[in-house]
Amino acid sequence: MRMKVRLPYILLLLATCIWGGNFVAGKGLVAHMPPITLAAFRWGIAFVILAPFVGKEAWRHRRELLVSWKMVLFLALTGVAGFNSLTYVAVQYTGSINASLMNSATPIFIVLITWFVMKDQFAWGALPGILISMLGVGWMITQGRLMDLVHLRINRGDLYMLAAVLCWALYSVGMKKMSGRFPASAFLLVQIAIAMLVLIPLSIVELQVRDAVIGWSWPLAAGLVYVGVFASLVAFMSWNRAIELIGPQRCAGFLNFIPLFSALFAISFTGESLHVYHFVGAALIVAGVYVTNVAMRRRQTNAAGKLGLR
Repeated sequence: MRMKVRLPYILLLLATCIWGGNFVAGKGLVAHMPPITLAAFRWGIAFVILAPFVGKEAWRHRRELLVSWKMVLFLALTGVAGFNSLTYVAVQYTGSINASLMNSATPIFIVLITWFVMKDQFAWGALPGILISMLGVGWMITQGRLMDLVHLRINRGDLYMLAAVLCWALYSVGMKKMSGRFPASAFLLVQIAIAMLVLIPLSIVELQVRDAVIGWSWPLAAGLVYVGVFASLVAFMSWNRAIELIGPQRCAGFLNFIPLFSALFAISFTGESLHVYHFVGAALIVAGVYVTNVAMRRRQTNAAGKLGLR
């Protein structure tokens, strides 16, 4: 029973750890491959690996999927095609401080969208934890000099990143509305297939417009395998399952673990040094996630009690 209670948090830590590594890998890959083409390769690899295992299962649910085609299309465009493509585009125009700050706003977007779309009561109790986590993210990416935030300027890269954050928040809330209707892996396969129908034509246009030539190498291939298998399949299925178990608002705070894991991977693989501000930022992020989840768990327990479900 205790393991069942901990499972969502294990899945969330696994997903954010992999996505933290994806940030480091993606930053290197986008230097050798245009962003939309990178997204197309990433999801193409994921589709080829996943299809033999769950293709038949997805086909069996085709009628139910067609009934919900609008929501399936929405999820494919926001979470699969939209978020990663926009993120890869954004980092070409904006700095890491701006992009990381935009990404750390995702939990607030999720709470607001859940309140507005699903008519759920606004989770005021989660707000302190969200702000503490964002403080930790800001502390880490400014190296303990929060006043540096005053000098930030908005550019088109920031706008792309803001759109990416909105896509992911919409996807997380949408997945909660669809949870339990379809087998998770088969549902993800359908989303990937739809996203590929969008990404492949856009990739062809991108390569022609940029007159880009991809310089293939073993490190590039290894990076594609990482983003195609782990960041696309393992992390997505872990995240979606956690949303089914505890809901998008309680999952939202864990997104602030991504910059923490990104920093750890960067230190391990790119030779960056570990400083005091890393520890301070990490402590604030962990504390914020803990406060958020305690508040959300208390809120859900109180709601169940009022309904006589305790």
